[in-house]
Amino acid sequence: WLENIEPWCISRQLWWGHQIPVWYGPNVGKSGPAIMDGSVKPSGDKIAFCAATQNEAMILAQNYYEQAVGGSVEIEFFAEMATYQGELPEGATQAQMNELLNWSPTFRSNGTLKIPFHRDPDVLDTWFSSGLWPIGTLGWPDNTPELQKYFPTSVLITGQDILFFWVARMMMMQLAVVDKIPFHTVYLHGLVRDAKGKKMSKSLGNVVDPLEVIDEFGADALRFANAAMASLGGTLKLDTARIAGYRNFGTKLWNACRFAEMNGVWEGHRTGPAPTPTATVNQWIMGEAAKTLTEVNAALESYRFDNAADALYKFVWGKVCDWYVEFAKPLFDGPHAQETRQTMAWVLDQCMILLHPIMPFITEELWQTTGARTKMLVHTDWPTLPATLINPAADVEMTWVTTLIDDIRSARAQMHVPVGLKLHMLHTGMTANAQGYWDRNATLIQRLARVESLTQGPTPKGAITVPAEGATLSIPLAGIIDVAEERARLTKAMEKLTKEIAGLSGRLKNPNFAASAPEDVVAEAQANLEARQAEAAQLQAALTRLAEIG
Repeated sequence: WLENIEPWCISRQLWWGHQIPVWYGPNVGKSGPAIMDGSVKPSGDKIAFCAATQNEAMILAQNYYEQAVGGSVEIEFFAEMATYQGELPEGATQAQMNELLNWSPTFRSNGTLKIPFHRDPDVLDTWFSSGLWPIGTLGWPDNTPELQKYFPTSVLITGQDILFFWVARMMMMQLAVVDKIPFHTVYLHGLVRDAKGKKMSKSLGNVVDPLEVIDEFGADALRFANAAMASLGGTLKLDTARIAGYRNFGTKLWNACRFAEMNGVWEGHRTGPAPTPTATVNQWIMGEAAKTLTEVNAALESYRFDNAADALYKFVWGKVCDWYVEFAKPLFDGPHAQETRQTMAWVLDQCMILLHPIMPFITEELWQTTGARTKMLVHTDWPTLPATLINPAADVEMTWVTTLIDDIRSARAQMHVPVGLKLHMLHTGMTANAQGYWDRNATLIQRLARVESLTQGPTPKGAITVPAEGATLSIPLAGIIDVAEERARLTKAMEKLTKEIAGLSGRLKNPNFAASAPEDVVAEAQANLEARQAEAAQLQAALTRLAEIG
């Protein structure tokens, strides 16, 4: 950015700003000894005097003119150019003014040469003034305690569109004035645009007012949306639908804390070290917290706020609220009740602490209303969770359990099995590990997947196959669903999908569309095609399964 720099006009004709520190007097056509250091320069029919103050500039002028003309001079200051361009000084005639402006040595007062002197009325360019920001905000030119403590700064956060205008000028200005670079890292955030990636414009009517967004969805939801979409230097498409989703994310955490309260989790709870549970579920969720912290730390250190937000979202909603809260319900009534309450309190504490930088308001409110806190969340130390919290065996076991539950739910939904109906399942054989996983977690699996029982036996025709590591399970559908009705539904859906796929394929194969349509429109069409093709493959598999039943 600093190579091959072109000349830049440093002045602006504005009413406000730092006025240019240059004063002008007539050019006598002679070079005096003062023209040496660049503070005095000829400029057409004038001489320019550059100084920090008016008094210093007048001293420069006094020395220059006395040396240039070999006699005494009187510097007469005019506040504005217009003063001696149109309005005459008191007692002066127009002829005298003309002589004065044209540097006529015949115009004298008491034998002293009068010199018209004025300051440039323009102000320095905005970027020139803002280039002083790193030190100007800390009290410079005084050597203030703030300047000593906070300068140089560490990281500058800005958009790429003003990298050359502002960032480069701050770098140059601080090197010139205090001989130090003002920051060691520049983080270029994405530029905020509308949901379709277009620049916000009043004429287009696509401006999103953040205050209105906050009124509707809350500041935390807007902050999380910004973080989640903050890819390095990219475009941040501000979609209110996505912001609404992050508001629901905050509600999910709130409800998890309320669930904990209703189950006595916060009774006597104080912020403290990690517990040492024995139940596999509790060991698993603590390991997930430690792994999430590692991901978040790595993301923050590399300024990947989108990755940090993604890791937190998957942990808080996916692991804690969706899985652990459900797993904990039966544990509250068993021998692991007390350790489960301690583990849940600790895990929710970690959720609040890790989310606080992005969602400070809801997390601070929850922190103040859960347990006994010695200090505010904003003052709480960032956690350091050792890798020993991760129990590989518990991780493998609970990954098997959650994957199986997800697969059973997906299979049921695909075939429109009634949600509340409990099903009998079969398996053709299980390894010792798989059998152990099932036996230790049967209550959880059966409750969350709506399974009545699991017995060994051959897979009947038309059954839904649910593969799992170390086992092959199936859900018999005969007598469970209305085959004719389900076949009609799937056939109708397949016909609709076939038409959509044909339309999208034809559109993408059209060379005119690929050549003229915007890149994001083509990419969206391709993504829609792939999604519909995948959906069609699932429907075809379901139709094949129904054909086996008869």
